[in-house]
Amino acid sequence: MNTAAADNATINFSDWTGRGVKVAVIDSGIDPRHPKISRVKDGVEFAVNSRGKVIRGVGMALVDRAGHGTACAGIIHRIAPAAELYSVRVFDESLCADGRALLEALHWAIEYGMDVVNLSLGTTDPSLKGPMEALCREALKQRIILVAAADNDGQDSFPAILPEVIGVRGGQVQGLHGYYYRRDDPIECTARGDAQRVCWMDRTEVMRQGNSFAAPHITGIVALLREALPDGSPAVVRTALAANALECGQPSGSREGSPVEGRGEPGKRERVSSERPTTEGGALDWIHRAALYPFNKEMHALVRFRDLAPFVLVGVADPVGKGLVGKDAAAVIGEEPMGLEICARIERAAEDADTLIIGYVDQLARIAKKDLLRDCIEKALDRGQHVFSFGPVRPEQYGDLHRRAADRGLKLVYPHVNEREVLAVLKRGPAGDPVDAPVLGVFGTSASQGKFTVQLNLRRQLQALGLRVGQLGTEPHAELFAMDACFPMGYASPLRIPLQHYPAYLDAQMRTINKKRPDIILAGSQSGTIPYDIHHPQTYSMSSLAFLMGIRADACVLVVNSVDAHDYIQDTLDALRGVGKTRVLALAMSDKEKHRREVMGRALHVPRQMQAGEIEARLVELERRFGLPAVAILAEEGQQRLVDLIVEYFASEEKEELAWTKQSA
Repeated sequence: MNTAAADNATINFSDWTGRGVKVAVIDSGIDPRHPKISRVKDGVEFAVNSRGKVIRGVGMALVDRAGHGTACAGIIHRIAPAAELYSVRVFDESLCADGRALLEALHWAIEYGMDVVNLSLGTTDPSLKGPMEALCREALKQRIILVAAADNDGQDSFPAILPEVIGVRGGQVQGLHGYYYRRDDPIECTARGDAQRVCWMDRTEVMRQGNSFAAPHITGIVALLREALPDGSPAVVRTALAANALECGQPSGSREGSPVEGRGEPGKRERVSSERPTTEGGALDWIHRAALYPFNKEMHALVRFRDLAPFVLVGVADPVGKGLVGKDAAAVIGEEPMGLEICARIERAAEDADTLIIGYVDQLARIAKKDLLRDCIEKALDRGQHVFSFGPVRPEQYGDLHRRAADRGLKLVYPHVNEREVLAVLKRGPAGDPVDAPVLGVFGTSASQGKFTVQLNLRRQLQALGLRVGQLGTEPHAELFAMDACFPMGYASPLRIPLQHYPAYLDAQMRTINKKRPDIILAGSQSGTIPYDIHHPQTYSMSSLAFLMGIRADACVLVVNSVDAHDYIQDTLDALRGVGKTRVLALAMSDKEKHRREVMGRALHVPRQMQAGEIEARLVELERRFGLPAVAILAEEGQQRLVDLIVEYFASEEKEELAWTKQSA
């Protein structure tokens, strides 16, 4: 293509593959064994030894023990599959590097004639600015294009803000080749930085988000432009980058993420740090390394679906009396061991954490006859840690703790809905267009049966298909999984909203989620949908029906227990169809059989692990009795069947206007 003619021409990126373009990824290394990354052309590593000398090697260049570099390389390869990837390793396992190693890596990229360099990293160390500026100017002179991720906190970090570098921030951007460009902004590009499936260590894939994963989107685009404009200068490529962007300006619904900047030790050179993934919307972007206490039912999801959480679990604690201390947290719930042993003391579990996540402790508090929630919060604040509590920490009761946290610059939060916001929504009426994305509801016949597990499994698998999933959660840890909205209406709910206001407020929340243009919205309810026994006070289910009316599901999945009476399941199906005007696509069942026992006047549900033959027989019986597909919640084949049913339903002729594709976003 003629360079002069291409400066402002529209380029069809699909016509190009990046063939012949050399791309260096300065990061934690690239794993060439990953099935979604083709052969890595070459590799080199740089580190600083104990004498302060930068050493160069090749032995670890193609080893990635952090996953970050492999993730960036995978994104670049997806966009420019024929580009030649070079692994330049500077990070250790903690995603930190000495700044001198980064400078040597840049020098290497110049010396060996790279075409494009991806830098999903940054530093605020002023001592590095001068030499880094000089190297960036030399790279530009050698026609090398540098692409760098912006600091998630909005600080001026190098090299992203340097004029010789294309700076990138993350946002919600659709399309494999979609991005935004603002010519007068020091960080001129916005690319997809929201939750996305990326390549990772051990040939796996995980969900991650942040500016780190927006930069390689632009690096891939630049590689395509380099192929399309082989004689073009960096200025010409930059002009073409601007000319082929989506509409100018910040994309609707985008957000500037929040990284963790590497903190230099006293007396030592400031270290360069990669950004860590951030939570959707940035609401909880201060959680990076979390410890859990206690290890109750709600905490199991954080372990089972830790790949979906935008932070790392570093510790788990639980009371000795439950018999879990010393066991692997994942193995306890039937998962592959994760190498995280359950501790008896919170202090030990949380010694490497920046946040303590406190589950429901009310029953433990009754046994201990003290305010255990207060004790846990005080211990965390004493250690300088943030706190996320499942249970309410109301200022009128714990005002001193809120003030103490604020004085120390720490977060003390719990899931709740602001009553003033609800009143404002009710006063102004519906805002925004009605929801046009398909809505799938997840309902159940009782509590503690796996509804949240179904939602997270669906989210994981639908995102793996490249679909953008919006989500409204009713569990307290919905926020911890970076869902779009949290409406905590379950156990120990902090809501102070009259039931009659639920539908209008939930409709407003669904409209807000819909503005982000998801391919599907998931919304899961709590407890049972209708009363099992209308005469029993604990079977009150009006909140579930109000939730059903508020989300207006197009279709739903009903979670049942293996011991549920057929008449009760049928009554629930009838209620969903009659009240919610929704279609039930399938029944889902746990692998645990629940038995009800009365102990000292209290009803307890004791789970028993069912054998494979029992599960299969019960599923066959459910399908025969109700004429609906029935799947096992935790079985891989059941999860896949459920996803296939959902995709097929919403992509069918009767839903043609919602036509989906399985292409990667």
